[in-house]
Amino acid sequence: MPASRDRNVTHVPDVHPARHALTSRALHALLALTIGLLYLSAYGRKWATTQLEAANWYLLVAHINLGLLSVALSLGLLMAHLWLPRPAPQGLPRVTRLAHRGLLALLLALPVAAYVGTGFDLKVLGQWTLPSFQRLPVADWLSDLLAQPLISLMDPFARFHKEWGADLLLPVLLAGHIAGALFHHWVLKDDVLRNMWTLKSP
Repeated sequence: MPASRDRNVTHVPDVHPARHALTSRALHALLALTIGLLYLSAYGRKWATTQLEAANWYLLVAHINLGLLSVALSLGLLMAHLWLPRPAPQGLPRVTRLAHRGLLALLLALPVAAYVGTGFDLKVLGQWTLPSFQRLPVADWLSDLLAQPLISLMDPFARFHKEWGADLLLPVLLAGHIAGALFHHWVLKDDVLRNMWTLKSP
């Protein structure tokens, strides 16, 4: 019976699908570009400059602002997935959707970890200054609550941002994301990869 065959399929109201296509795919493309620029600025500082060069500082400022942009784009993409009406999913397994959410969660966690683990104020767009975490009242409160020096609380966040997160977890998740898209394109031969990079309505 058709009713029993569709029993486990979750139907999403197909209201304004073009709005979802335009919003989520544009955010996806901008976020991919931002991540690439983040890695270029980070490893450009590490490999192509020294801390005594002005270029090192400019790349750091660019990296910080790109990180803030990635937070905005990740939040926007997450909200688009959660709230904007969209066409029914093209048979994507639950693990794929969970991997997408995990990737977005990591993209949000990395800038937060960088902010908590950074000991200096952040210049935003050359106009505003975001005070460092250690200057916030919550930092002293946490230090007193845990009876730990503030630097010992900040260090794991800095290490997560520079090492475990940016150098290990994010590349693995990105590689899995890309591999999954290529699997759909070359093996399953469906429209998933093409739909990721087109703004046309499904």
